Amino acid sequence: MPRIIPASLLAVCFFVGCSYDAEPDTPTITLETKTAALDSAMQHLNAGRTVEALAITSKLILRDPNSIDTLEKHAIVLLAEAARVETLGESAIARTRREEALEAYIAVCTHLNVHGETQFSAAQLAHMLGEIELAISLYKQSHEKLKHDGRSALWLAQIDLLSNNWSEANYWITESLTRNPKEPTALISAGLIQANLGDCENALLSTKSAIRMQPNNQNFRLMQARVLRICGDPERAIEILSSLTPSQVVRDEIELCKEIKVNHEH
Repeated sequence: MPRIIPASLLAVCFFVGCSYDAEPDTPTITLETKTAALDSAMQHLNAGRTVEALAITSKLILRDPNSIDTLEKHAIVLLAEAARVETLGESAIARTRREEALEAYIAVCTHLNVHGETQFSAAQLAHMLGEIELAISLYKQSHEKLKHDGRSALWLAQIDLLSNNWSEANYWITESLTRNPKEPTALISAGLIQANLGDCENALLSTKSAIRMQPNNQNFRLMQARVLRICGDPERAIEILSSLTPSQVVRDEIELCKEIKVNHEH
């Protein structure tokens, strides 16, 4: 098995800072040998031979356990292998491979010169695996490194949105839109956040902008209806909801709108 530091210890080191050295008896490896091994692994990966690719990176990481390129390639191969075994119905094994990939990514992210894109990939994986606090930390670091990229701020806003932490969500969605003002998902999210903060004028403007870009997006239409309901227009919200594919979420939203109408009538 590859020599990867346990996730619990890596998480501590990620927040407080650690450095790892290879074990004293770990044989050294030349740059040429490492490059050839990684090239071979990537060739197998590109050809869909993830088992062969993983065999190479698993051996390589024993001899080169600390470098960014080895750790990152190993993580990429682990994710590809996770996808392969999941198609075979092996969900538990797939999750284990993703957890191993996250461990490798965390080890990469302890390096000062790690790229922001790598931090973002690690954050996405941590988020997917339910490691929310770790994901938040990684998203924030990626946001700092990728100065013109609004993706990390958007995901941070989504995390706060789901927790009804509206003020913090508004901070991050503003950061995201400052970097990418025409991102439709950020705009529709901004609409919902602004509505919950009582800023209905901007909420409706943000929502309209998002719908204009993606008029047939059912999720956006649902969010638009929710914004209208929060901002006191349940009738218009019901009109939109009635045009959507029926689902439990849509039905629940219609019921909320009907309750508001009844309360207004009384």
